[in-house]
Amino acid sequence: MAKQRSRRLRKKLHVGEFQEFGLAFKVQRKPGTLDISFVDALLTDVIDPRGLEFGGWASGGFVSRLGRGSVTDEDRQVLIDWLGQRADVETALVSGLMDAWYTSFVGDDQFTKVVG
Repeated sequence: MAKQRSRRLRKKLHVGEFQEFGLAFKVQRKPGTLDISFVDALLTDVIDPRGLEFGGWASGGFVSRLGRGSVTDEDRQVLIDWLGQRADVETALVSGLMDAWYTSFVGDDQFTKVVG
């Protein structure tokens, strides 16, 4: 049975109608490619134009909405398409949308191989 919480508390805890979703990804890049150029391109081509934020580095990370809100399936697909077009990406794994506040561990079984 779900706890009865006030709207204010649900908002503060990011639960119920205030739950926010993000996604994780992992990338295996080809040897000899520069990390900084990959991250710069990711930020310039995907993250900034879509109003997202990214925590991680060239080997992967977590993507969420900048400010309040959730990553959409369309945002996820744009990331997948972008990873597929990169010549320096050997393999890429992307998770489904998951709770951005309360997901503590992302296991390999939660990822889908999208490149490679």
